[in-house]
Order: sequence, then C-alpha cells, then structure tokens
Amino acid sequence: MDTLYNLNIERAVLSAIIFEPEIFEDIEPKLEPQDFYLPFHQHIFIAIDELSKEEKPIDEEFLRIRLTNKKEFDEVAMLNLLSANPISNYNAYVNDIKEWRRKRDLENLSFSIRKRLNDNQSSEEIQFSIMKDIEENNRDNYSIKKTAIDEIDIEEPEFYIKDWLPIPKKTLTIINAHGGTGKTWTALQIALRFSKENPNKKVFLWLSEDPLGVVKDRLIAIKDKILVGEYKSDNIDISNDFPQQMIELNGNSAKVSPNFYRLKRELREYDLIILDPLLAFYGGDENNNSQARIFMQQFLNWSSEEEKSIIYLHHSKKNSSENSSTTARGAGAFIDACRCCYDLSKYYIHRDGKKIADPNKRGLVKFLLSKDNYGAGKYLDSYLFSRKITPASTEIIVTYIDNEIVYDSNHKRVLG
Repeated sequence: MDTLYNLNIERAVLSAIIFEPEIFEDIEPKLEPQDFYLPFHQHIFIAIDELSKEEKPIDEEFLRIRLTNKKEFDEVAMLNLLSANPISNYNAYVNDIKEWRRKRDLENLSFSIRKRLNDNQSSEEIQFSIMKDIEENNRDNYSIKKTAIDEIDIEEPEFYIKDWLPIPKKTLTIINAHGGTGKTWTALQIALRFSKENPNKKVFLWLSEDPLGVVKDRLIAIKDKILVGEYKSDNIDISNDFPQQMIELNGNSAKVSPNFYRLKRELREYDLIILDPLLAFYGGDENNNSQARIFMQQFLNWSSEEEKSIIYLHHSKKNSSENSSTTARGAGAFIDACRCCYDLSKYYIHRDGKKIADPNKRGLVKFLLSKDNYGAGKYLDSYLFSRKITPASTEIIVTYIDNEIVYDSNHKRVLG
C-alpha cells in the first residue's frame, strides 16, 4: 500500500462545504479534524466549524482571515482545494475519509507493535496492550449520532425469564444476599430457565465458591424436584477457577487489567454470564466509588456492545437491615451501575427469644426488587415476592440463629 490517504477526496468534501455551506450541518457529526491527513485540511475543517457556531459566512474570505490570524493559512493548498471538482454524493466521500483514517490508525498500531517486540515485554503483555489500543482507537473514531427525539420510535426494555425473575437484556444485574441464603441455587435456576426459553443461546456460570460436583448435584435437584417439564443443560458451561481480578491498583489510582480483555475473549460466545462473587473479580478497594465505577463501566460497555446480559452474585454487608433500599456490600457505584438489583433473604420466625428458620416456608426465599431502572416490576405482582429455590430435603435443619450465625440442635455452628 503506497499511501494511506487521498487528498483529492479530502479537497472535494471541504470544497463542497465552502460552495454549499448548508451541508456542513449533516457532515459535521460524521467527521472530526483528525480524520483529514493534510494538516491544512484539518485547520480548514476547524475554521469552518468555528464560523458555523458563530453564525458567520463559510466562504473563502472569512476562512482566509480566520486562518491568517492563526498563522495557519496556505495559499497554494487553498487554491488546490477551491479547484477541486464539485461533488453531489458527499456521504460516500466522507466514508472514504473515515476509512483512510482507520487504516492510518492501524498502521500506527503496527509501528507500536514492532516497538513493543523490541522491548522487554512478554508476548501476553503485548497481546493485551494491543487489544486495549484497538478498543481505544475504536472509541476515538466514534462520533456521536444525534437524533431528533420526536423521530425516535418507542422501544420497551427487553427481559429474559420475565415470568419468574425478570433479567434485563444487554446490561448488568446484581443478586445480593448473605452467605447461605441461596444465591447459587438462584443462579442455577436462572440458567436452566434461560436455556429453556433461549435454546440457541449459551450460558456461562463462573461459580468460584462452590465445588463443581456440588453445583451439579444442586442442578439435578432443581431439575428433578422444583422445575416442571423438560429442562436441558447442554448449553450451560461452568467454571470454579479462582477469579481473575479486573482492576489493577497503582497507589490511589486504578486501571483496567489485561485480565478483562482476556475475559472478553474467552466468553465471546456466551449470551448470559453469571459471575460469583462480584468482589473476587474486582481487585480494587471495595469501598472506593471511583475504582468501582471504572470496574463496572467496563462491564456496562461490554454488555451493551456485545449484547450480553451479565449477572453478579454479591454479598450483603453484615448486620444490614432488610428495611434498607439494598443490603449490598461495598461502594455504592456497584449498585449505581447495574440496571436491576434483587436482594435475597430467608423466612424467619422468633421462638423462645431466638430467631429460627420458618418451618412452614422451607425452600422459599424472599426477593426484594431493590433497584429497577428498566421496569422489571411490571412483570411481578409485588416488589417483594418469594420463589422456590431449594427442595426442602436439601435444606439444613436450623434450630436457631444468633447474629446471622446458624446453629443446629447440638448448638454446633453450621453457617455464618
């Protein structure tokens, strides 16, 4: 490839704007100064934008004065521009300018790769730095698409398994509870119900706190004793590997780890992804909102760009009240970023001054829809509801509970 630009196309677009200034309103959102290869063409485009915003004429004389005052005027380049052939289909030319820009960015990336190869970096470090550069280049080349709100068609948010536990599509959900409440059981039932509803989609469960054999036993118990009908699991994959942390700390600052780009690559084929627990994948200070926001934003972008629904299983803070808006542990930015949050709790009664599991509601768990940005509540009878999570035969027989520590009939601690 001899060149990565076409000056004739750049001149044609700029010339068309000068001779027909009203088209700049359509072109301006599609191009930015850096899309032009020739520095003078970048200066011209900036000057046109400035004149437009100041509601001044976009013509040769005003441009000459503006660029001369900035010491950016080039007489020869201006004559070449004004002598360009007139065009009518300027959108095709605009697309070509953007394409040349992207190719130049890739060429610069190739230079960067060769430089890194000569540095003392591992092949993995080079690979993930390249992936990060490509993502940043894509965002740099992104231009905001503006649409008049009156021209937009009404679109309702979409949900999976909305008749059982509505999970919004293409965004983040948090399921939050104390340990031993039933988060894993809930995740497995979500996966099975999702699979039946979407047989051509795939589920990935990263349940890092449970042995795989135990998870399989629970899945079979759900299929055999709770769900009615044919529920297959051949499109569900699972891992209990130790989680990779997605945030790297350097003093008080945080940045996205190469592990995040690895995760995106590994899970590209999955439509529903469940990660347990949230904090194990984080890597930052759990109470630091700015770090938590960086972490969550990466997953928000990923879920939107690749149309994935991502569910985090998250732990409640100790001694939290069920009357609060959410019992979620850590920075508020975790909950702020998700579009839907469910808080889980068991049914208890008080007997002889002690808090015990309600024997009449074994297997049931209370769900509180504590955050609902997309309107999941319209598919539910109430924001507080119950679901059958475990077969009664699998539950621990609880004698009493003291400050969230569960004891059996021999006063032996079994949970908490």
